Amino acid sequence: MKEEFVYFYNKGERIVGTFHIPENLPAPVIVMCHGFTGHRIEAHRLFVLAARKFCRNGFAVLRFDFRGSGESEGLFESVTVSGEVSDLIAVMDWLYTRKEVSKEKLGVVGLSLGGVVAILTASRDERIKAVCTWSAPADFRELILMGATRRIFGGTEVDELFSREFIELPSGYRIRKSFLVDLFKHDILGNVAKISPRPLLIVHGTNDQLVPLSQAEKLYMAAEKPKEKYFIKGADHTFNRWDWQWQVINYTLNWFSKNLIVP
Repeated sequence: MKEEFVYFYNKGERIVGTFHIPENLPAPVIVMCHGFTGHRIEAHRLFVLAARKFCRNGFAVLRFDFRGSGESEGLFESVTVSGEVSDLIAVMDWLYTRKEVSKEKLGVVGLSLGGVVAILTASRDERIKAVCTWSAPADFRELILMGATRRIFGGTEVDELFSREFIELPSGYRIRKSFLVDLFKHDILGNVAKISPRPLLIVHGTNDQLVPLSQAEKLYMAAEKPKEKYFIKGADHTFNRWDWQWQVINYTLNWFSKNLIVP
């Protein structure tokens, strides 16, 4: 196995990634999409641990930073969901140039907003053969009613957010109003139904305070078969405990092995 620092471009801006390459090639590949304000390492190195475990078990893995995040070029304040979908399409274009990749065995896993990006992209790009979401939202409007925007945006009500050009986040980032305008253009539930007949796995913690478990149930109900859900008892939004993170990683690995490696 080896890990290669890679980069490529989308709309003139450099996207940076880490490409994990297994011994037996060409290999099925898993693309990892980080969450909002995240990066290709993710909380408690979750993406690093997962990518290395996947690679040891025969998968090529690309974990990358969306434009405006991590080491990639671009400003975070210019980020939109549509822009991240465009980035993921650019990722797949790049993977199709790599001889290490079995191009008919390409899967995507996304954490939180990265899961939304995975769903939206897979709904329109059939190069993606399997989709897995970790802690993904299903309905942004419902999350607003449940108070999620106050948690994400530091207590500010959504009406006030739309009255500003820039929105300061408690994390130190800022976004433009255009992020929210673009966000509400996307029908996650309508698009998740379009993934079938390709397989879908929905992973969620039962104690997720940011994106409640009801969102995962809603996503599952909207999806067509084949679909599977795996809920981790007591787990939070980013699986911040040793046993939770390994439950996520191991279950996801076994699922991708069944759906991408087995003919």
